[in-house]
Amino acid sequence: MRLSLLFTSLLLLSFLTSCSGNSSPSTQQSAALSPSATPNASGAPNISTAPNISKAPITPNPSNTPNERIPDASQSPNKSNKSATPATEMPEAMPEDFAFSVRFGVMGKNEINTFEGTVTKDLVVKGTAQAELVLTDSEKADIYARLRTINIYRELKLEPDRKYCAKTPFSEEHWQIRVDGEVRSFSWDEEKCEITADAEQLRELRSYIFELVQAKPAYLELPEAVGGYD
Repeated sequence: MRLSLLFTSLLLLSFLTSCSGNSSPSTQQSAALSPSATPNASGAPNISTAPNISKAPITPNPSNTPNERIPDASQSPNKSNKSATPATEMPEAMPEDFAFSVRFGVMGKNEINTFEGTVTKDLVVKGTAQAELVLTDSEKADIYARLRTINIYRELKLEPDRKYCAKTPFSEEHWQIRVDGEVRSFSWDEEKCEITADAEQLRELRSYIFELVQAKPAYLELPEAVGGYD
């Protein structure tokens, strides 16, 4: 009887031992597969956490920041661009740089040019001839005074009102006058059969100057014109 109980106790112990050795296989497999439960040297499992990704500071987007208004240079008042009030009369005293040129006649082939110190004569079929021109200081002063009387600083009326007349050939005049570094230009012609009062004053002055030039020895030596304009 005792042997029977001992044998039964051994069987029961053997059964319990085998059960405890095979318990929770799934737990052992999951533990073997899980990287988070890897034991360290101390025997305690290492609990793995998600990697710590440091976030860089966010730089503000320049396009989202308010832009400071930059003054527009083109809208800034520029005192240097303010021009002085133009003179309405020629200086009383003749400036040292006073000079002029005038082309006249048919097609403007004649020229008196004190800028270059030359006079050009229209020889018609023979072309043109040129000579040196020297005006005395008194002659230049006289011409300047006559220009000042006309007052070329004002707005001259050089275009006639008459529109329905035309002639050919016709005379024309082209002036360039320098006073105090400023050059003014004037032109008129007789194509419309009449000229204005201002153009007549310029023509009278040009005729006066031409008479002075024609008396110069250099001009007298120029060849005679051949032919004419019909």
